[in-house]
Amino acid sequence: MADFGLSGSTVFITGSATGIGRATVEAFVAEGARVVAVDIEYDVLQQYIEEGGAGEQVTAVRADLSTADGVAHAIDEGLRILGGAPDILVNNVGAGRLKTFEELSDDDFHRTFELNFFSMVRICRAMVPLMYKAGKGAVVNTTSDLSRQAEDTIVDYAASKAAVASVAKSLARAYAPRVRVNNVAPGPIWTPFWSDPNSGWIKNLEAAYGTTGDAAVQAFIEDRGIPLGRMGTAEEVANAILFLASDLAAFTTGSTLGVDGGTVRATL
Repeated sequence: MADFGLSGSTVFITGSATGIGRATVEAFVAEGARVVAVDIEYDVLQQYIEEGGAGEQVTAVRADLSTADGVAHAIDEGLRILGGAPDILVNNVGAGRLKTFEELSDDDFHRTFELNFFSMVRICRAMVPLMYKAGKGAVVNTTSDLSRQAEDTIVDYAASKAAVASVAKSLARAYAPRVRVNNVAPGPIWTPFWSDPNSGWIKNLEAAYGTTGDAAVQAFIEDRGIPLGRMGTAEEVANAILFLASDLAAFTTGSTLGVDGGTVRATL
């Protein structure tokens, strides 16, 4: 792995128990950073920390980030554990519903926005001014290729991630030059969000394409028209997050880096 120069940095990461979040925790640990990892799936996160041998570098915090109280708890714990504002903030948490627009209720939209959008807003409201006062900092938000190129399903998720990207642009202007704010926009990434045999999207792919396992995944890749011909990995997204958080991206703010295999066809 490349050296991103992040040894000794302090990092606050949401949505850390599995998938992109866990890979991001692992990447920062490998860099020598100290991490506060937040997730509602605390037991899964704590087991990973204990079995992975990263105990001294990672502290797990249990929090339901879909509620204001849960976010406030995560913020308080993060600031206490790190002794102040983090050097790096990664807003990674996110969920959505595979429903058509007509099937999505107001409550569906509200639940999705509370977790995906308002958690980012609330955490940034508390931490970014402190990072600014400390004189430096980097924020990286996980959005989605769907925030840039919407589809006809999972509309609530796409809209919430587009909102995150918009607020990030405003924060990049408001807190420059001390704090940089950027986004990574993953495309289809093979994580438990997709692969879990009980709750992952693989079940939806199998139903949609009338086949199972790898054949269903390949049918999706061809149907989606992913130029690189495969789904991405969580580690590939984590590497992009590390880059944007590091001084290697010192002249980059208010930007969105696509890690999507070429799925987004827009020129912007």
